[in-house]
Amino acid sequence: MKQSNFELLDLKIGMSVYDAQTNETGIIVQPFNANQLMELHYYEDITKANVLLVLKLNDSSSGLLGGLMGMEPMDISWKDREENVITYSMVVYDIQDRMVIDGKQSQATVYCVSPDAVKNSATKISKRFGKGGGKPTHEIVQELISQELKSDKIVDFDKSQTKLSFVSPYWDPYTIITWLSWRSILEGGSGKSSAGFLFYEDREGYHFRSMDALVEQETTRVININMEEEEDTDDIHISGFTLSGTSDIFRGLNLGSYASATYTLDMKDFKYEEIPFFINDFYPEMKKLNPTADLPEFYKRFGGEELGGGRPTRIMSKVMDTAMYTEGTYTQDLTRQLSQSMIRNQFFFNQAGTFDYEGNQDLYIGQVVEINKMDPRSGDPDPEISGRYIVGKIYRQFLTERDTMTTRVTVYRDSIG
Repeated sequence: MKQSNFELLDLKIGMSVYDAQTNETGIIVQPFNANQLMELHYYEDITKANVLLVLKLNDSSSGLLGGLMGMEPMDISWKDREENVITYSMVVYDIQDRMVIDGKQSQATVYCVSPDAVKNSATKISKRFGKGGGKPTHEIVQELISQELKSDKIVDFDKSQTKLSFVSPYWDPYTIITWLSWRSILEGGSGKSSAGFLFYEDREGYHFRSMDALVEQETTRVININMEEEEDTDDIHISGFTLSGTSDIFRGLNLGSYASATYTLDMKDFKYEEIPFFINDFYPEMKKLNPTADLPEFYKRFGGEELGGGRPTRIMSKVMDTAMYTEGTYTQDLTRQLSQSMIRNQFFFNQAGTFDYEGNQDLYIGQVVEINKMDPRSGDPDPEISGRYIVGKIYRQFLTERDTMTTRVTVYRDSIG
């Protein structure tokens, strides 16, 4: 008999109680066992700041689920057959489909999220960050998490060479981090770095990672489609893979992702400058999952320096004072950052693939995987499917009637091959 890949280790919810004799309120810790867990749904997303957990619970004796109001603390821990343990401390933020029968039997669908998400919604910041010559954006992110949210979660980050000095106009911490992500450029590394970071949460904590650094990672897992399983490997074998692509040309044109021009006036010395941006000049040096990939031939219509220029689809103007910033890449490339971030983001999520499997829960969002699919006629790798991808979403589902955890993975790639 095949061993289940899900074992509940711990599940408890803190519930508010009232003592009529002492006229006092308190909290009791209510444990739930595996028989009371009907369903578990778990969501990770590389574009989201928090993990979401949904539990469908029943209570056949006390009816305590009828007393849930929201904001109750919840602890959960489970493991797979290889002893990979996933543990979270969350709070209840929504209760749906609640039923209480005769005051004793109850069931409910409980939505849980990190306490940081609640703190974030209640925190609006109006203050200056990066006094003087500015502060690296990765340090501002650490400050927001540790000081503004007062979170004890680990922040895994790539260093950013972008230094900023700005005033937050009553933004919450996650909004500030999103704003910083579009303007952050990876520090160090080989070749030319482009703007664009991602901020997300998984079981290990928070991550503030550069898209350039993510695509340059080594492959951590291999996914084989309809191939014979080999012993003594940790390869994941799947029977189906769905690949879809998105390429909104009109959105790219409106944002100036392919060809744009920025007119700047620097109050430091009243210098006026016109700075063009062309995707055909930027793409060859952009870090990619598959470095040999080229742009489609028709992209030459957008122009470039070696193509005799071109017509910008978006014109932007900026009045700035570079005396506020320390000299460096940020000052020199200030006007190119948003165009780079827009096209970087658009290419990063250019193609999405999904697959399901029942196995160990040791995949992480942000990891690079190699997907192999062989052409049934030639026996060679299928170039339309095979290649390197980044894990972007993980959805795990446990149903008590099946007694197993199913994982659905969404992967992304910026190029074919």
